[in-house]
Amino acid sequence: MAIKTFKEIIDNKGYRISTKDREIFEEGTLQSFFGFSDSDMIEFILYDANDNQLPQGDEGKLVRYIPLSSENIKDYFLIADGTKFQAFQFPNEYFIDAERLVNEAGYNNGIFKTQITLLNKRVGFDNLNEKLWIQEVSPSRSEVRLLPIINEVSKKTDLLQRYDIMLSGSDFRDDIIPYVAKFVDTLNPSEVSGFIKKTYGERWFANFISEFGIAGFDSMVTKIYESFRKSMFNEFSNRNSNIDDVNYGKVKQTKPSLKYSKEDVYLVAQRIIIQAIQKFLPKRAIQSQTSTTNEFDASRDGVGKIIKRRESDVIIQPEVPQIEVTKEKETKSNEEKKLDKKIKDEVPKELPIPKFKKPNPTKSKKKSFFKGKFRSYGGGGARPPLDNTIKTRTL
Repeated sequence: MAIKTFKEIIDNKGYRISTKDREIFEEGTLQSFFGFSDSDMIEFILYDANDNQLPQGDEGKLVRYIPLSSENIKDYFLIADGTKFQAFQFPNEYFIDAERLVNEAGYNNGIFKTQITLLNKRVGFDNLNEKLWIQEVSPSRSEVRLLPIINEVSKKTDLLQRYDIMLSGSDFRDDIIPYVAKFVDTLNPSEVSGFIKKTYGERWFANFISEFGIAGFDSMVTKIYESFRKSMFNEFSNRNSNIDDVNYGKVKQTKPSLKYSKEDVYLVAQRIIIQAIQKFLPKRAIQSQTSTTNEFDASRDGVGKIIKRRESDVIIQPEVPQIEVTKEKETKSNEEKKLDKKIKDEVPKELPIPKFKKPNPTKSKKKSFFKGKFRSYGGGGARPPLDNTIKTRTL
C-alpha cells in the first residue's frame, strides 16, 4: 500500500479520501481509547526515500502488525513525565518509538518514511483464518455483505463471536470505555453531603454522623471516591477490582468479555461503590444489651393484666378469656299481640289433603248404517240418489 495512495495528509494524519468526499459521510471524530485492550495493535508500513514500500522482517511482509498488551505497550510508546495511561487520562498525542519499529523491520541505516496506524480490533484480522470476505456488493455500490471465513481454525478464534456482536448491533467492550470515563467524571464527592441533607434533612444527617461515629465526612467521601475511581480503572483494564482481594490491581488471568453494555457498566459501578463504602464507612454503634427500669412498669391502661412479663425461661400459659353473651328479650305491644293471635286463629292447624280416585275409562262403540240405493255416474264413484234418505243409528 504505497504512500502515494493518500489523498491528503493533515496534522500527521493520512486520508485516502478527499475532504470533499469525506463531508458526505463524516459527522465528526471520536476519541479512541487506545491501550485498554489486548486486541489493540500498531499497523506499521515502511517506505524508502522514493516512497517505495519496503519488506519487513524475515517473512518480507509489506505491512506489519504489532499486538499490544499492558506489558509491552511501554516498549513502543515514549510516555512523557506526568502523562500516564491511567484512570481515563489520555494524552492528545502519542509519542511512538519509530526507531525501534524500523530496527525490528530489519533496517539500521538509511532515510525512511513511516506510516503508523493505531488500530482497535473489532472484527477480522490480517491472519488468513480471521478474515471477512465480501459475498455481495449492492447495485448502488454503497453497501456490501460481509461473511466470516469458517473453518476448523477460525472456530477456535474469537472471529465468529466478534461477527455476531457486530451483526446483532451490540456494543463491544472497547467501545463502552468512553462512556465509563464520562460516567466516572460526572461524580463529584463535594456534592454528596449537600445531596444527603437535601434528600433526608439536616436532622437525619446529624443522626447519621453521630450513629456511625464519622469524624470527617468530606474526607471519608473523598477516600471512597478515589477508591471507586481506581477500581473502575482496574476493572476496565482487565485487572482485579475487588478492593478486599489480596490480588487487587493485578492483571486477571482470564480475558475480559468482548460484549458489554451500559447496563453492565452500571452494575459493575454499583458493586464497586458498595465495596468502597463498606471499607471506609465506620462500623455502626449498635446496642448489644437491653435493660429495664421500674419507672414504666405500671401501666395505666390495664395492659399489665393481659400481658405477662418474661423474667425467666419458664413457659407461661396465657389464661383463656371468658366471654359473656347476653340476649335481649323482645317485647311487643298489646295491639301486636292481638294481631298475632287473630292470624293464628284464622289459619287452620292442618290443611286437608285432597284425595283423587283413579279414573275408570269406558269403551264406546259407534256403528253407522246407510240405507238407500246408489247409482254410478260418469265419474266412476258411487253417489246416493237425491231423493233417497240417509238414515244413521248410533249404538
